[in-house]
Amino acid sequence: MKFYTLLITVIFTMQTWAVEVVNVGVYDFPPYVFTGEETTGIAIDIINEMNRIQDEYEFVAVPTTAKRRYSDFEKNKFDLILFENKQWGWQSYPVVASQVFGSSYEVYVTKAETGKTQAFFSNFSDKAMIGVLGYHYQFTGMQAQNEDKLNVFLTNSQKNSLGLILNDRGDITVLSMEYLNYHFTHYPDDKNKLLISDKFDQIYQHTMLVRRDNRLTVQYINTLIDNMKTKGALRLIWQSYGLDDPN
Repeated sequence: MKFYTLLITVIFTMQTWAVEVVNVGVYDFPPYVFTGEETTGIAIDIINEMNRIQDEYEFVAVPTTAKRRYSDFEKNKFDLILFENKQWGWQSYPVVASQVFGSSYEVYVTKAETGKTQAFFSNFSDKAMIGVLGYHYQFTGMQAQNEDKLNVFLTNSQKNSLGLILNDRGDITVLSMEYLNYHFTHYPDDKNKLLISDKFDQIYQHTMLVRRDNRLTVQYINTLIDNMKTKGALRLIWQSYGLDDPN
């Protein structure tokens, strides 16, 4: 009888201590997420750090795509997504935004040529624009569906978009400054091949979006963000990619 009592106690204790798994949506968005044979990037490092500093939840990266992330959220494939903004098509979804944990901006990029100046970025109507499928841009009114109405050719990654520009297969693309800086750390010669706009397409205010009315609350996420900021973990993660602290 004592054995069975002890066994039940152990099982109950194990259930009490069980860590709840939280699926985190991630899609190709370098340098935040690189997809391929292995998913890596700043977001993955942040997920690992969030697992390291607490033991109530286990955060697990779940691949999605920029375009499919909304339908995957509706199918309950994930309850948390990093490096997002509610203005990127999330207004009608049951999500709550965390505090801002990083900022950056997007710029217009074209191939450098003799005589080409910042005036090249003053008018897009006569330009062959390049974007990424599922991304939201200020020049399209933050509506991804407007891209096909504005002579925007869509690729599946910022890397491919930049490649088209370098190979004279488009006029202008929009890239995050952090992606450009990351690219230049690996391909420094490309910096002289490009003309980067002084004006921004948009300024990022990076947040985490949490499913509303879930056991995992935005307050808990904000506590983790505060912890990572205070201890310098976010700064170290950015620096490991050759980037400056975005805060």
